[in-house]
This record gives sequence, C-alpha cells and structure tokens, in this order.
Amino acid sequence: MQDALILKLIIVALAATFVAVIFALVLSFNVVQKLMKHNTNLLSEVRKRDEQQASTKEAFYQTEHELHKAEEELKKAQDKINDMMRQANQADSADTLLQQEINDVTHVADMTDEQLMSWIDGQMDSLGLHRNPNATLKEIAQTLGLTQRRVTQAIKTRQDDNTLAEYLTTKRLLDGCRLLVEQPNWTVDAVAHEAGFGGTTTFRTIFRNRFGMSPKQYREKKRLMG
Repeated sequence: MQDALILKLIIVALAATFVAVIFALVLSFNVVQKLMKHNTNLLSEVRKRDEQQASTKEAFYQTEHELHKAEEELKKAQDKINDMMRQANQADSADTLLQQEINDVTHVADMTDEQLMSWIDGQMDSLGLHRNPNATLKEIAQTLGLTQRRVTQAIKTRQDDNTLAEYLTTKRLLDGCRLLVEQPNWTVDAVAHEAGFGGTTTFRTIFRNRFGMSPKQYREKKRLMG
C-alpha cells in the first residue's frame, strides 16, 4: 500500500512538473512572439525613418541643385547687366568725347593767334608731338585738326623761336632738361632720344649753345642745387 501511494505521488509530481513546463513553454512562446512583434515594429520604424532621411536628403540635394542653377542664372544676368552698363558707359564716353571735340573745334576757331598758340603748346605737351624727331608741319596740323597756315601763324606770334623748327627745338630742349633731372640714371643718349632729338651729338651741341654747358654739367648743377 505504501509503495502504491509513493508511486501515485511521484506520478502526480511528474504530471505537475510536466504541466509547469508546458505552462512555462507557453509563456515563453508568448513572450518570444511579443518580442518578435516588437522587433518587427522597431525594424519597420527604422525603415520608415531611413526612408524619410533618404527622402529628406534627396530633397536637400534637389534644392541645392536648384540653388546652384539659380546662382548660375543670376551670375549670367549680372554679367549681362554689366556688359550693358559697360557698353552704355562707352557710348556715353564716345558721345562726351565727340561733343568735346566739337566744342574744341568751335572754341579754337574763335581764338586769336596768341590764344591758339597757348592751346597748341598745351596740346604738344599732352600729346608729345615734338618727341617725334621726324615730325612735320603737315602731321602736326592734321593731329591738332588745324590747317598748316593756322599753325604757322600762331607760332609766328611767339617773341622767340617763332618758326616751327625753332619751336620744336625749344620744346625738345625743355623736355631734355626735365628728363636729366627727373631720370638721374638715364644716359644722355636715352634722354636725347626720349626728348625727340635725332641724335645725341645734335642734342649735346644745341644744349651747349643754348645753356653754355653740357647736359652732364647741367644735371650735376641741378643735383648740387638740391
């Protein structure tokens, strides 16, 4: 009897253990299912977030591309505006220059010979016409927009050097004097050439006859005078 009772107890215990194990398995299965569902939801959220990020990046790159295109178009438009303004300025400058030339011609026509000589002298300095050793009356008159006779008449009003040759020589000598002082490192040959003399010998001879000293002596004298 006692052995039968023990056997029953063992069977009951095994059955209870089996039930407990089954219950535990069921609970574990439910937990695993919940975890898998949770993980699936998480993965879905992650994929959605990745898709949103990808979409945001694509939108950003598209916006950036559109911005670059807009900047290029703006630059082209600005360049076109600048070209138009430059052309307009050139047109204005041309109109101004033309009007100035018209005014100069009208003004010169009304000048006396003395006034014209003063104007010619300023133009000679500005344009450097006397620095051409082969300058002729015809070329000078054409450049100044005057007749040869008008230029000759104006030069005759000078008290000294009242011929074209004498006037040009004086202009070249004055340029030579200036260059001897302003360009102390230049040779006399370079000064003579720049001033418009055909050769150094001519420059030295005329310079000594006019000032009583050589170009080198003149330069040294000016240097000592400070």
